[in-house]
Amino acid sequence: MRNGENEVCWNKLMCGVFRETADHLGAMLNGSLRPRLLDVGCGYGGFIFLMRNRGWDAEGIDPSPLTVAAASVKGLPVRLGTLDGFPPSKSVYRAVTLFYVLEHLPDPMAALRKIFTLLEPGGALVVRVPDTTPIVRLLSPVGLGMFLYDPPFHLCDFSPAVLHRMLIAAGFEKIRTFPGRNTVPSHIGPRVAAEMFGVLARSLYVASRGKVLLPGVSKTTIARKPA
Repeated sequence: MRNGENEVCWNKLMCGVFRETADHLGAMLNGSLRPRLLDVGCGYGGFIFLMRNRGWDAEGIDPSPLTVAAASVKGLPVRLGTLDGFPPSKSVYRAVTLFYVLEHLPDPMAALRKIFTLLEPGGALVVRVPDTTPIVRLLSPVGLGMFLYDPPFHLCDFSPAVLHRMLIAAGFEKIRTFPGRNTVPSHIGPRVAAEMFGVLARSLYVASRGKVLLPGVSKTTIARKPA
């Protein structure tokens, strides 16, 4: 698959998640004049493009030369690198986002602590992660499921409770986790499954007034740095 095709597939996969996150950040952090945002693991820069069109001073960082080059061609401010090599600036961003990134990092706790220092007081962190372990446990008796961890790329898996404890330890507050919009795979089978489980997860969440989070479904967590 060519790079351009990869970019189209990724943007289609994430379009609902990106738009929903943009809406949440706009509602939470309105009133700032062109607030700064850092998208960690920004890929082709789709979320950066969206946020810049909504008035944000958005930039990104990604370890892939291929995706950074593709984003740079479009004039997006994206740098090549990783979070651990990011300059040790303090209180410079109104928001930091990580879409399916935290599970790839060798030291996610260190990443959360660094993001905490990068955020302005009152700033927001948005993390989107898979919740794979419940499905693996369900399929393990029949010898299936381990492939879902996608080794060696996925180094960690986070339940909502585990991620909540990590965020508290990093200094965050006002932590909220919800199913959010589901991704939209390009193939019909995975797409139908994603839509079905996405609708179920959101319905349970709403009906329970936020108390029920369907296991095995990717989730979005928003946390704030104390003002």
